[in-house]
Amino acid sequence: MIEVPNGLDGIIATFGDCHRPGFEADSIVSFPVPYALVYGTAMVFHTRCHRALVPVFTSVLDAIKEAGLADRAAHYGGIYAQRSIRAFPKFPSTHSWGIAIDLNPAENPLGGPSRQDPAVVAIFKKFGFVRGGEFKSRLDAMHFQYATGY
Repeated sequence: MIEVPNGLDGIIATFGDCHRPGFEADSIVSFPVPYALVYGTAMVFHTRCHRALVPVFTSVLDAIKEAGLADRAAHYGGIYAQRSIRAFPKFPSTHSWGIAIDLNPAENPLGGPSRQDPAVVAIFKKFGFVRGGEFKSRLDAMHFQYATGY
């Protein structure tokens, strides 16, 4: 498993510069998810992330499925999206590297309390993810990222 990077410099050293021309073509790949995710009204059977994290995301979602928790982590808000952190336009979101996932966004709005299942949270943490519901400045309970200190 790839080491969890710390801070912006660590993210760039590990996953590359998300603003580099060709980053998406070189680094972002599609992979099948082990159970169907729901994005709005659509069923999702494949998603995209950084190529280095395919085994990590697959392992997390497999562990959730094997624990019988798929129904508690099925509403999907996305992984890869080239964008800045909301309200911080100078800083890319960890979604820009394809190293973060949003789950159950309707029940876990930005700035609101976490309603994530504690067992799902524990699985993400076991695989090295940081939960946005524990951010110090602004809670983002739907968000799980494979990076610390950012």
